Amino acid sequence: MTTCEDEAASVAHGTAVRLLVAEDDASSRLATRRFFERMGYLVDEATDGPATLQVLARGETDLVLLDLGLPGIDGDEVLVKTRRDSGVPVIVCTGRDSEEERIRVLDLGADDYLVKPLSFPELEARIRAVLRRGQSAAPGAVLDHGDLRIDRGTRTVTLHGAPVELTRREFDLLAFLAAAPGQVFTREDLLEHVWGSTESWQVPATVTEHIRRIRAKVEADPDRPGWIETVRGVGYRFVASHP
Repeated sequence: MTTCEDEAASVAHGTAVRLLVAEDDASSRLATRRFFERMGYLVDEATDGPATLQVLARGETDLVLLDLGLPGIDGDEVLVKTRRDSGVPVIVCTGRDSEEERIRVLDLGADDYLVKPLSFPELEARIRAVLRRGQSAAPGAVLDHGDLRIDRGTRTVTLHGAPVELTRREFDLLAFLAAAPGQVFTREDLLEHVWGSTESWQVPATVTEHIRRIRAKVEADPDRPGWIETVRGVGYRFVASHP
């Protein structure tokens, strides 16, 4: 195998990556399966929403390729249930090509969003990027900033000793900022490092909305934030010396 194929085959847990292709179109499902099996992946299939959730319940899936138009339970509901019950990455593959739809689905918790017809080499590269992001933090690494404690090993956050419920993406964004206190990041920087994206296909306003949601959960006064400051005309920074 090539270097990329070696990485693809071993990027999750040191073993072959197991994908779940949740797609009701038989020809698309078969083409996806054949490509990724040639690349060294293990591939499971699901033809509808209930079957997708049943496969995920086994706890063996490393990443889901999710079509939104699934019968039984649609892709939106599958995504919401998956985010509620697990941290398995989800890449949405859909024919719906609008900025509003991208933002909506990413805010539901998708890790990436691709519009059909798919380029399998690009999809495979995005899979590797998503899985690398999931492994980027050292297991057990704790960011302790006084009353705010971020455990990247268990992916938990506590404030004044009480748990803070964050979505997967909110956690990734907060942990990234908190790992470099005082450093200013533009929204484009955060799209690249947290989303693995660029403004050419994902709007920077996505970052703004996630910052707003995090502030609502960790700031005493979200309108006068102390943990995540806005640097006017530039971006955001995390303030370690929080009063």
